[in-house]
Amino acid sequence: MPAYDEETQVLIDVAEKARNEFSEAEKSLKEVESSIGSIEKELLVDFGPDGEYAYMFDQCYEMTTNEYVYKLCPFNKVAQKPKQGGSETNLGVWSSWAGPENNKFSMMKYDHGTGCWQGPNRSTMVKLSCGRETMVLSTSEPSRCEYLMEFSTPAFCQEGVHDDGSDHDEL
Repeated sequence: MPAYDEETQVLIDVAEKARNEFSEAEKSLKEVESSIGSIEKELLVDFGPDGEYAYMFDQCYEMTTNEYVYKLCPFNKVAQKPKQGGSETNLGVWSSWAGPENNKFSMMKYDHGTGCWQGPNRSTMVKLSCGRETMVLSTSEPSRCEYLMEFSTPAFCQEGVHDDGSDHDEL
């Protein structure tokens, strides 16, 4: 390619610099838009009467069994992956709180997971319990393509009420 005269080369360099600056600005804009989207999504989630479940947003908790690694990402999705490798199977995406009317925050519902062969889309109910640690305790498949996870979290514990149901304070 022949060399350009000095004036043309200056214009080419200025145009290249402008393209690079535009690309950087466009990249920054996309990052900001993505952050805004995440924040808007987070603002729409019901984290409990006092926001006690908010700390679990953008977190994932895993449990390994003989065959699978199960992953619960509260307010996002539930997945299972074969322990020996293979692709992840979507067991459901966040839908809603699904506990009884008097205890709405005791169950989480995830639905619209990967379809089962000749069956429904996978779904998962997550039963919450009081525990010192936030962790998946167990997982089962009580019905075809319908999973049940037991999940403990300190957020589920009621102040002043202990595991035995008593209501006493330490001295």
